Amino acid sequence: MKFAECKNHKESIGLLFWQSSMLWQRKIKQILQPYNLTHTQFVILAVIEELSEQEVCITQKKISDFSMIDVMTVSSTVRLLEKKGLIYRLPHKTDTRANSISNTEEGKNCLKQAVIDVEGIDKAFFFSTNKENAQFQNMLSQLLCKNSE
Repeated sequence: MKFAECKNHKESIGLLFWQSSMLWQRKIKQILQPYNLTHTQFVILAVIEELSEQEVCITQKKISDFSMIDVMTVSSTVRLLEKKGLIYRLPHKTDTRANSISNTEEGKNCLKQAVIDVEGIDKAFFFSTNKENAQFQNMLSQLLCKNSE
């Protein structure tokens, strides 16, 4: 673009990040199809499992904060996952406006299998050495910290 600082599209870090992200997401979408899960549904199941291991009362707000998925998307996805029988909601013990969310046994089993496939995609997609992956993870963590509100 003539009015951009970059001489060409190959110099645009934003575009390269976008393209890489789109390729990775496409691969994740394909691997999750046999589980009848979208990427967002998979992430929410995984976040619920992670938070449950921390013995936290899991609410839609906590899922949203942890995953950085907007609250409305979490809300509609949670409803869909409940209809699929992969999660269940119970009234929150102290907050009458909220529900406590957990994965069902079916949800946990589905997640266990899907994680294996998703981790396989990650291993194939990202770098071939632990050192390169650690450097990349470190840089991504720095970006998150730098840009968190």
